[in-house]
Amino acid sequence: MKKVFKYVPDMPQKSADRGTEIVERHLTAYGVSRAVDLPEEGKVRLARDLQGFFRAEIPEGLPMVDPREMGWRGWLRRTWRSLRASQS
Repeated sequence: MKKVFKYVPDMPQKSADRGTEIVERHLTAYGVSRAVDLPEEGKVRLARDLQGFFRAEIPEGLPMVDPREMGWRGWLRRTWRSLRASQS
């Protein structure tokens, strides 16, 4: 599965599987294969179920990754910081 937001840290696989089950259950109930094809009522119910799931599963929320720490610039930044710390 491709990560949509690269700045959001990974979620435990067990939690991700339960969230996927919720989505699949709603899609099956309405006989569609994509969430965009759900009727408005189905979208509202799915959104509420997912909000409740994440509220119960991760009450503190997911810590966001600082975008400046990603990629090659992040590597340079961390390296520079560690070099400066070792000199002090």
